[in-house]
Parts: sequence; structure tokens; C-alpha cells
Amino acid sequence: MSLSLAITKAYPGFTLDIALEAGEERVALLGASGCGKSCTLRCIAGVETPDKGRIVVNGITFFDSEAGINLSPQERKCALLFQNYQLFPNLTVGENVCAGMDGRLSAEARLDLALRYLAIFGMAAFADRFPAQLSGGQQQRVALARMIAAHPGIYMFDEPFSALDSYLKSSLEQNLLDIFDAVDATVLYVSHDIDEACRLCDRICVMHNGHVEEVGTPRELMRNPHTLAALRLTGCKNTSVARKVAETVVEALDWGMTFDVGRPVPDDVAYLGVRASYFHRDNRGAPGRNTYDLHVARVSDARFERLVLLDPPRADAPSRLQWKINLVGADSAELPQAGDVLRMHFDASRIHLVSR
Repeated sequence: MSLSLAITKAYPGFTLDIALEAGEERVALLGASGCGKSCTLRCIAGVETPDKGRIVVNGITFFDSEAGINLSPQERKCALLFQNYQLFPNLTVGENVCAGMDGRLSAEARLDLALRYLAIFGMAAFADRFPAQLSGGQQQRVALARMIAAHPGIYMFDEPFSALDSYLKSSLEQNLLDIFDAVDATVLYVSHDIDEACRLCDRICVMHNGHVEEVGTPRELMRNPHTLAALRLTGCKNTSVARKVAETVVEALDWGMTFDVGRPVPDDVAYLGVRASYFHRDNRGAPGRNTYDLHVARVSDARFERLVLLDPPRADAPSRLQWKINLVGADSAELPQAGDVLRMHFDASRIHLVSR
């Protein structure tokens, strides 16, 4: 099973220009809203037609502008699950799941299979109900069962869990992983959530403004991002325009801070990034290398961590630095409060440098 994609399509004020190769694996398309993730899936499915290029899935050419090939959505035998599920309102749950199955099967065989697929998602007891009689989460599970029942050549998901509560989302993610382990097919999964992409996918394709910025495993992108888009999409909250000032020294222009990163700084460095958990309090005495006294502007608590906003040295800095503290087992008397001045040390090995 494979996907070979190289297409362009112009929209008002935006051009999708993407090339991607994938095998029997799960690939996340990760990017901000409007970067072209959903457009890519719609072009593969045949819902939209590229201006030019080529789409080949499992050796079958779906689209080739030069050869004049453009298969209909029905001919492409691929499955695309949208955010709004798109169940047939006039069909029962069981009939919805049967709709995508091989028509050569008897009605009895299709219904038997439909009940088996619905059972995977705990929905077999709802086979005789209509979509309007189901909750949003239940409709989502029916849509997943219908997708799997069709045995498509490629599976595509467009942020399918965005409207679900965290408990149901976690449960359905595990259902999906069980199914992915049992099918030999290419999976494309659109998301803007880095944690979701890491849990579900083998590789992540970072998209920005209609283009692929970089592709890598979750571990590769977290440890060594190469672009500002990848830095931000992988959860780096602290980024600044940067310039090289010495062989191993870089200046964060947005913050008015310089860092000796202990390794050669590229001549074309454009940005640097520091993740919110990659620096720490330093109480060893006088400030040292990569250490600054920073004012605490605000603190706010989530369930398991405290977010601390720190004012950088530059008075007119466009943004504050974000520092995260694990609250589990923490001594409340030692936690920073608004108004404190903290001596913070930035680990040289954990400062990301990117050129674009």
C-alpha cells in the first residue's frame, strides 16, 4: 500500500503546493488552520480537483493532469472521515455501515458484517436507530465503523475527534490503534494537536501556508526541528528572531538575551526556541552563562502544572517567556508567585536554532 502525491491548486489568496510519499504507515498532516491539510485530503478523495500534478494510490492513478486522468470519488475507493461525520440521515445505523460495502455481498451478509464492525465501537445495539437519535460521540463511532467496513485502499481522517470530550477521545483513539494494527494501508491523519499526532502516527508532515515544511518521526521533530513552523507546532512556546553574534553565541532579539549554545551557530540562523520545560531555577549564587534574573508577571495553574509568565530583559518585548512547573509532589511554599524575581538558567543543549 502506498501514496505518491505531487499537486498544486490555487485558491483565492492561497496556493496548495504539496509533495508527499507514504507507504504502509500512519502519517499526520500537522499545521495551523488554513495551511492546506484538509484541502490535501479532499484532492486525494476526488472531492476537489487539483490544477495540476499527480496522485497515485496503491499503483492506481487517481489524478494525472498531463495524462488527462481524473477518477471520480466513487472510483477511487478511499475513505475520508470528516469532522461532521456525514452519515446518511434517512438510513439506520446498520444501513449506514452497509452502504460502503461490496455490493456483491448478500443483504444478510452485509448486515452481519455491519453488526460486527459496530460492535468494535460499542454501537451494535443501536443498529436500528437513525443518526438523529444519536449523540455526537455515537455518530462519530458509527462513521468509524462505516469507514472500516468499506475496506478502502487509503484511510483519511480530518480531525475526527475535535468535538469529543477527553474520555471518549482517548477511548476511540485506542480503538483506532487496534484497527490500524490489523490493516495494511496508508493512513493520513489531519490534526493541529501535536500530542494526538504523536500518539496515533508514525511520521508527522509539518505543513505551513500550503507547503510541506518538514517531515519526520515524532521523536525527530521534537528533538531537532528545522523550521519555525515545526518549532511552534511541536509545542515550543518560546520563540524569538535570532542572529549570530559569535561562533557559539546567538542573540534572541525579541527578548534582549544572548545565549552561548556550546556549539557552532549557523551563519543563517533566523530563529531560536526554548521549550517551556527546558529551563530551570538556579539558586547557586551569582549569575553565570545563560542565566538571567527574570520578573514573574503572572502564574496560572492547570491540573498538574503551573504556567509562569516571565518578563524578558527587553522592556518592549513582543511576548513573555513561558515556564512550566510540575505540580505533582511540589512544595507549595516553594512555588513562584507573581512579583517574584527568579534566577533562571537556560540549558545550552536544549536551545533550538532554525534557519527558516
